[in-house]
Amino acid sequence: MFKKIIIPAVSITGLALLSGCATQQATSYPSFTATPAGQNNSTADFKQKVDTLFVVLDASSSTNAVYDGNSSGDTKFDVEKQILHNINKTIPKNIKLSSGLRTFGFGACSNGLVQDISNYSVNALQASLDQAQCASGGSPMENALSAAATDLDKAPGNIALLVISDGHHISSRALTATQALEDKFGDRLCVYSVWVGNQGDQDGKALLQGLSAISGCGTGITATELNSSPAVASFVEGMLFNKTVLTPVVATINNDTDGDGVINSRDKCPGTSKGARVNSQGCWSFNELEFGFDSTKIPAQYSNLFDNAVHILKVNPSMTVQLEGHTDSRGPASYNQALSVRRAQAVKDLLVSKGIDANRITVKGFGESNPIATNDTAAGRAENRRVGFTITGR
Repeated sequence: MFKKIIIPAVSITGLALLSGCATQQATSYPSFTATPAGQNNSTADFKQKVDTLFVVLDASSSTNAVYDGNSSGDTKFDVEKQILHNINKTIPKNIKLSSGLRTFGFGACSNGLVQDISNYSVNALQASLDQAQCASGGSPMENALSAAATDLDKAPGNIALLVISDGHHISSRALTATQALEDKFGDRLCVYSVWVGNQGDQDGKALLQGLSAISGCGTGITATELNSSPAVASFVEGMLFNKTVLTPVVATINNDTDGDGVINSRDKCPGTSKGARVNSQGCWSFNELEFGFDSTKIPAQYSNLFDNAVHILKVNPSMTVQLEGHTDSRGPASYNQALSVRRAQAVKDLLVSKGIDANRITVKGFGESNPIATNDTAAGRAENRRVGFTITGR
């Protein structure tokens, strides 16, 4: 007798899964405004370091799971493509670059080499990304990396290898394949990775980071670290450019042009003769004098203060000066005015006694009218009691 064979019904969806291909709608790309990347400015200088960008994209069935990192219900495969889409929009449009794209998985959805290495353009890379329409099968990343060793034979210059994956059930043989790439291309190759995984894919996250460690350059980051336009720009800059931070130039206003120790922005007397004693405002001045009450006599202990002035005038024999007397605010203003003149005259007499021609010196008194410090403190009043020099001719 023949046994009755019962064949269970299988849904169309079940057949699709058994065949290793998951039916999937086209990926939608949320609105994204790129932040300019690699643009020289006053704080940074960028120099392109990479000539070829080659992408290895995970198209295995595990990426059909919904990605936990957002609330839109997108699958991990969708998020992978969105990330590459955003990177593509951020790469400077005028860059001279080659690019290529390879996917890995098994079954009808596996595309293999989608874009052979060719001249980069935004449209060309997006077109190749659009060809990766679904994900299926296992996760043979090691096969994709081994095949990339041949793909990259066509790559000019330095190479950035970008791996985008959830890291789910990736064999450690992927590390071996990456080491083979490093052995073949040496310093030309840097490996970057973006982990688009869920909580259960943590082992894959560590493996992806290990790829960059093998190359000794590049970096491994997560999808959540690329959740803003500036973050994507920073990643693109790190992958394609060397960045030099520029030291701001100190404004000329903070220089000390006449070398008197007072910066230009505070110097009320620019162009002071080299070597002249100056006050806090950069003016040739002497404010250490202490005259006796109603006296114009310069105490002997202060006479050496004027050796500096004598020296400046002797090494500049054609220079003429005006001596300007000032007082603090104590006492009547009219008295201080006359006192300031007499004290300026006393300084002139001292300079003449030291060999300076009297015709080179004029005097003027300002009394208490031009203070350079507060008269409310002893220190301020002392600074205001001064005799200044204004050069009237050279």
